[in-house]
Amino acid sequence: MKFGIFVHPERPKIAIEQIKKKLQSSGVQYSSRDPDIAVVVGGDGTFGYYGRTLDLPLVFVGVREPKILGSKARLAEVMFDELDKALIAIEDGKYRVAERSMIRVGLNGKQEQNVLTDVYLERGIFSGCIRYSVSIRGPKYFKDYAIGNGVIISTAFGSEGYYSYPNRLQDKKISKVQEEFPDYRIGVCHILPTYLLREQNVDNRDDYEKKQKSMKSVSYTVPFQAVIQINLVRNVDARLYGTTCHSRGIKVRYNDTVVIKGSTRRAKVVKLTEKDELDA
Repeated sequence: MKFGIFVHPERPKIAIEQIKKKLQSSGVQYSSRDPDIAVVVGGDGTFGYYGRTLDLPLVFVGVREPKILGSKARLAEVMFDELDKALIAIEDGKYRVAERSMIRVGLNGKQEQNVLTDVYLERGIFSGCIRYSVSIRGPKYFKDYAIGNGVIISTAFGSEGYYSYPNRLQDKKISKVQEEFPDYRIGVCHILPTYLLREQNVDNRDDYEKKQKSMKSVSYTVPFQAVIQINLVRNVDARLYGTTCHSRGIKVRYNDTVVIKGSTRRAKVVKLTEKDELDA
């Protein structure tokens, strides 16, 4: 079995040479050309990048950072200081490969990308709150109108990351909130909205007022077969994040349409079957 090393192409948290030393100390074989398993070292953004660009079983390895606002790597299967033990366990066959659903994201019917974790429309540098709508077309139709920082669309795998922030803010006593929902659902989470209203099953304009209602929660899930459409309702500096490697995102304008739906592609994520032994 051969392992490949993958880090952020511009801002690696750990030098590749240091990671190679971990592989050497574990006695496993390294390959830069045709690995059987990808060892992805970094934070959740790096995991998401390689999750959509690699078609290999992926071991997500987080890095403990001493800074308060450093990467939390909530989606990591193992932390870097435990990597040598994890590699030995994988070499011994103490792992399984879990297939996880992905979403497919497009802008104006173009630039479609598969995403393993999440994608989000958020205000840019020169923007206050953004005004936008989220339309859900599936077994039921409804439409959210919001004023806020933006909206996150998440897979089940990515739901322990950015999507789970409301509960982490509300309950500070919980160090890690389990937000994962079933793999056949897609998560929608509004980011710090100051105004949020839902329009549901509106057939004509006369029903408009009586079919509006305030929303009880900023986050919810929809069926995997649903189609999610996001539009700005006022021109503003807004960007779509999660489909590129760089942190600048893709500019979204007033007349643009972002469409998200379930993808036919599935990612392969390595899960350790005896993970508790690494923490002992």
